This record gives sequence, C-alpha cells and structure tokens, in this order.
Amino acid sequence: MAEPRVRIAFLTSEFITEANFAGGLAQHLGRVTRGLAERGHRVEVFVTAETCETMEDRGVIIRRVKLKKWLPLRSTNLMLRVIRKRPLCKLQLAYSTALGLDRALRRQASTAGFDIVQATSWLGTGYFAAANPWAPVVVRASSFEPLLFPYRGQRLSLDDTMYWRFEVAAMRRAAAVFSPSRFLAKEIRRITGVQSHVVNPPCGDAESTARQQAGDDPLGDWSDFMIYFGKVAKYKGAGLLAEAVSRVLAQGHPLRLAVAGPVEDDPEARRLLSLAETRPASVRYLGSLNHEALMGVVERARCVVLPSLMDNLPNTCLEAMAMRKVVVGPNGVSFDELIRDGESGLLFRMGDPVSLRQAIVEAWDMSGERRRAMGHAAETRIRRMAPDIALRELERFYEGVIDNAGPSNGGRRPARRALE
Repeated sequence: MAEPRVRIAFLTSEFITEANFAGGLAQHLGRVTRGLAERGHRVEVFVTAETCETMEDRGVIIRRVKLKKWLPLRSTNLMLRVIRKRPLCKLQLAYSTALGLDRALRRQASTAGFDIVQATSWLGTGYFAAANPWAPVVVRASSFEPLLFPYRGQRLSLDDTMYWRFEVAAMRRAAAVFSPSRFLAKEIRRITGVQSHVVNPPCGDAESTARQQAGDDPLGDWSDFMIYFGKVAKYKGAGLLAEAVSRVLAQGHPLRLAVAGPVEDDPEARRLLSLAETRPASVRYLGSLNHEALMGVVERARCVVLPSLMDNLPNTCLEAMAMRKVVVGPNGVSFDELIRDGESGLLFRMGDPVSLRQAIVEAWDMSGERRRAMGHAAETRIRRMAPDIALRELERFYEGVIDNAGPSNGGRRPARRALE
C-alpha cells in the first residue's frame, strides 16, 4: 500500500455518521474528508458521540468519542443552580468537547502520528489540541458566535460571553485560521485581530444526490413551489421572510412556499411557521428532512429563497446553485461572493422586507427561458468550487502551515502571523 500523502485529523462535534448529520457543518466535513481520502491522504475524524468506537466510511477513519463533563465546571454549575443563577452550560459543553477530543487525539497521535489537525471553531474544538506537540492545528471558522448574537434576539448572558471568548482563544492558540468566505475572514479580523485565510469549500454533485430520494413525498399534491430550507431561525431571516410572503399573498399572488429544516425556539421562526397554519394552501412546513429527501424536494422547486440576516457562504446556497436553481439572497453576508445580481441569481437589500418581496415576485414570475439561463450561470459559478479545485486549494493551505511549523511543532507561529 502506498504511503499516505498527508496524515490529517479532524476535530468536530458534528459529522455525517451522527444523529446531528443534517447540519451544514456535518455535510461540509463529509465532502471534505471523503475527497481528501480519495486524493490519497490518511484522514481520521474525531467526533463527539454517544459511545466510543472506531469505524470506516469510504476511506475515512471515524473515531467516535464519548464525552465526560469536566468536573471543576460541573461543580461550579451545581453551585450556581443552588444559588439560583444560570449555569455555564454552553461553556461546559465547549470545554468538555475540546478536552475529550484532545484526549482521543493524543492517544492516537502517540502511535500513528499526524501531519496536521483541522478543528472546527464551533465549541472551540482545537483549544487543547493546539497546545500539544503532535501536529500544527488549524481552525476552520464555519461560524462565529459574536456575529450571531445580535441576530438571535437573545440577551447576552455570562455563559454566552465566556463561551465565545473560549472560541476566540482557540483561534488565537492555533497555527492558522481559515474561513470559507471573505466576509467572515474580514469580520474575524475586525473583532479579534486574528488573521484568517480564505479557502472556499468544495461543492459536490448535488443533482446526483437529489435523485436518491425515496419514501413518501412530503409535498403531497404540490408540484410548483418556491422553497426555503435550512435552520428556521431569526438570524436566517425567518421573520423577514414571513413578513414579505404575507404581503405577497395579501396581494392575491399565486405563490407557494415550502419550508424545510429544524426550528429554533424564537418568535421569528414561529411567525413563519404560523403561516403554514393560517395559509395552508400557500405555505407548507415539511419538517426536518434527511439530506437525500431534502435535495429531492429542492430539485423540484421553481426557485429558492434564503433571506439570511447573518450567514457565511451557506451550504444551502451552494447546493441550490449547483442544481441550477435561481436563488434569492441578501446583498451581503457572503451571498454576493456567490451571486451576481440578475445573472446567476437575485440579490435583495439585506434586512429589507420590501426589497425581498420584490425579489420573490421577480423570481416566481420570470420566464422559463430566463430561469434556465440564470440557473446555468449559477451552476457555472459553482463549478469554480468543484472538489478537485477546492481541495487543491485546501492542500496548499495545509502545506503552507506545515512548512511554517517546521520539523518541530513547537516552533510554529500563532494564527495572526501565519501565512502573511
């Protein structure tokens, strides 16, 4: 057997083998790890799970890690409950996740060794691993909590503040940080001072995946519809979409909107779902579908609407464009890095329900010829993020970090100076 080109470890709380497989992070890591394994690298994924075991999926070694709560924080949280204060649950989860994944990584690294470790920014998974001499650790910033807080409609608690400081500390400890979009890289640099490289994610063949749909049709008798899919939440624009769609329907427009995805417990999400109850002929909630069934529904949609208030080159947009769908998205928060307005999709003024309403009507009413031309342009744009192109870019990024680290990991540079 040929020697692997690079030995890569991934630290994450989500993966396609787990119960929380449907999220964008899990789907992204599934594509990346399988693609890297196919390119001759040795890839091991360390993921939090309900039980400890090792398995293999399409050349990727998956090490499932059962977590234990960190005792000092557990004791602190018990004391906080006694005095009727809010416990530090998010910080406890992050600390336990990072510590548990690091211990599993160290056990394996002591025998097999790794050339580089990629950690997710969510839950600060690389915090402890970055301090160990096994290999340089890079952090992929798939989201960034300080950007999401203002758009979630929640008060910033002590737990929230301490958690995101932990997330930022994990970035500062890393050998390098990278982001999927220029937008997020710029915001991380603005808020924390940490330099973030930009590496676009690979986008696979969504159409072939879509054709695997099986089972009952969640659409029932609907054959023509627009779809919103992804997390149903305020920061994803659920309330904004509810307002725009309500106005469109009030004008007697024949729009049909399907909504699919998990629901966050916030008033804006409930506002959108209430339309499915009050206007069932025009709005239908499909629930949270498995990925294959969801892609089958998206493939049949006339167009896609993704009205995010805050986002980061979302998988929903990538998948829809790869399937030649006209996507309606905001003119910021990274959508404008993918969509050229009027050519490869439609952009509306971010946060503006009137502009969103106009874009929805335009997408629904456009001729079949224009829709096909726009869909073709969208697919052409996404081809620039094909796996062979995007994974080569990721490999070059890894190589630069490994070269900077030198023969000993102890000499690597901190994130803000790496790759300058």
